[in-house]
Amino acid sequence: MITTEEIAVRVYQLLQESEVKTMINGVIGYERNDYAKEGVVIVPHTIDGEGSVRFGEIKVNIHVPDIANKSKSVYSTNFQRLIDIRAKVIEVLQNHCEVGKGYNWTIGKLNPPIKEQNHNEHFVSLGLEITVRQK
Repeated sequence: MITTEEIAVRVYQLLQESEVKTMINGVIGYERNDYAKEGVVIVPHTIDGEGSVRFGEIKVNIHVPDIANKSKSVYSTNFQRLIDIRAKVIEVLQNHCEVGKGYNWTIGKLNPPIKEQNHNEHFVSLGLEITVRQK
């Protein structure tokens, strides 16, 4: 039975082999570890259990440190960087069909910037809506 964790490995491979890897100053991975750098985090979510057609979701979060305002201790959301990185991630992942594996995904919800609690950064996320077909 195919799981979202297995599909997340393929998402990781596609992003690692793309321009996204060189576009960001941080890493692509499954966890967020360095809040001083940009990063792309792949988060497997639920998938239906048994059935010939199953549906699931993977979230892809794009993290970008806020811009520091030097005249004050104020930080601003780096909207342009969030937009640019998310656009490239979408370009790499949109309308993907994994030939011979029985699954595909489309881009679902695009969430607006969310403040990362206790850190001077924001992230945007997109959902990969997965369909698995089993024989």
